Amino acid sequence: MKLRIIAKYSIDGKTDGECIWEEKQENFGSVEKTTKFSGKILSEFQKDWSLFVERVLSQNLSKEEFLAKLGKKSDSLEQIVFGKSLPFWRNPGFRGSIQILIDPEFSPIPWEILRTHKGFLFQDKDYRRGIRIETNQKENGQKAEGILLVCNPVNQNLITTVNEECKILYPILEKKLKLRILKENHLTRIRFIEETSSVKYLHYAGHTEKKGIPVGEKEFLNSKDLSAHSFSNLNLIFFNSCYSSFDSYEQSGLTTGFLKAGAKEVIGFLFPVETNMAKDIGIKFWKYFLKTKNSHKSLEKIRKTLYKGSAKEIITAISLVHFSTQKPTSQSKRFLGITFVLLILFFFIVFSREKKDPIKVKSFDVSEQKNVLEKKQKNSTVTPKDPVLDRISRLKNSEFRKMAASFLTTKHELLDESQKRELLDSIFSKDISEEKMYYEFKTRSGF
Repeated sequence: MKLRIIAKYSIDGKTDGECIWEEKQENFGSVEKTTKFSGKILSEFQKDWSLFVERVLSQNLSKEEFLAKLGKKSDSLEQIVFGKSLPFWRNPGFRGSIQILIDPEFSPIPWEILRTHKGFLFQDKDYRRGIRIETNQKENGQKAEGILLVCNPVNQNLITTVNEECKILYPILEKKLKLRILKENHLTRIRFIEETSSVKYLHYAGHTEKKGIPVGEKEFLNSKDLSAHSFSNLNLIFFNSCYSSFDSYEQSGLTTGFLKAGAKEVIGFLFPVETNMAKDIGIKFWKYFLKTKNSHKSLEKIRKTLYKGSAKEIITAISLVHFSTQKPTSQSKRFLGITFVLLILFFFIVFSREKKDPIKVKSFDVSEQKNVLEKKQKNSTVTPKDPVLDRISRLKNSEFRKMAASFLTTKHELLDESQKRELLDSIFSKDISEEKMYYEFKTRSGF
C-alpha cells in the first residue's frame, strides 16, 4: 500500500500538505482517501523533533523513558496529519506492506515513527520510504565499475573515526571491487564529479551539512550541483554523515540531488549521528552487502541490532533512511527473457515428441530381450487396474462419477465393501443409458 505525502502551496505562501492513499472496502472496492494538514504545524513538529534528537544523543536516557517520549511524538505526528480519523493500517486485521512517497519539502519528517497495529513503522521490515521527484533520464556514457571511497572528516573531532572507518573499509572493498579513494586534501568539485561518474558504488565517510558536501574553505557541493549531472552509473550510494538525507523547502538535500541525477539507491541520515556509531554502521553495511548484494536485507540486519540497543541506537536507526527508484525493465532484457522462455518450450516440445515416436529396430537379440524383461520384473510390479474404479472414471456425468467414487470409500450402514462393489458392477453391466444407471444407483444405494 502506498501513501503519498504531497506538498500544496497555499495563498499565504506556506507549504500545506495532503496525504493520499487507497483503502479497500467490502462494498465499494478500492476507495481513495485524503487528509489535509497544516504545513506550518508540521514544520513546528519537525523543529521540535530536531531538538528531541539532539537531547537523546547528548543525554543518557533510559530505554523505557525514551520509548515513552517516542510514543508521544508518534501520536502527535498522527494527530497533525490524520486528525480525528484512525489510519486503517492501525487495525489488527491489516495485511500488507507500506511505502511512503514523500515530496522533498516533507522529507525531514520522521514518518518512520508512525504507529502500526504491530508497533512503529521503523520496526516493519517490509516498510519502504520513497521520494516524489523527477529523475535525470540521460544515460552516463562512461564505463562504470568498482567503488569510490570518499574520506572527508573536515572537523577535528571526526578525524580519528573517519580515518579508522576508511582504513577498515579499504581491504573489505578492495577484495571484492575495484577501489578508488578520494581524500580530503584532494577533494574538489571537479575531482568529485569526475570520480563519481565512473563507478557503480559510492561510500562517503565524513562531515556533511544541510548546505551540502564541504569542499575547500567555506565551499559546498550542493544538491543543485549534483542534479545538473548524470549519475545513472551509480547503483548505490551510502552517505555516512549527518544531514545527508535532510531536505527542506529552501534547499534540497544530497540524497535528492543524487536521485534526480539518476542514482538508483541512496542511503543517508536525516539528522546528526554519533561518530563511532556511524563508523560501525558503515563498516557493517558493506560487509553484509558484498555478501548478499541486497541493500534492504543488509540495512534490515543493522537496524535489528540497533532496535535492541540504547535510546541513542534506536534514534539512529530511525534517522537512517533508504531511498530507491524503481525503473521498468528495459526492452532488451524483456526480449531476452521472452526468447529464453520460448527456447525452453521449443526444446520441451521436441523432446516430448521424440519420446512418443515408435522406435524402429532392424534386429533385436532374444536373450537381450529376456534380460530386460527379467530386470523389469525384479524392479517393478505391475498393479492391475480396478475394473469398478476404471468404469467410474469413464462416466460422463460428473455428479454420478463423484457420488459413485464417494459411495465406494464411505462407510455404509447396510453394505460392506464387497456388496458395494457387486451393486455397482451389476448396474454397470446393464445395457441401459447412463441417466438410467444414475437413477438406479441412487435408488438401490440410498446414497
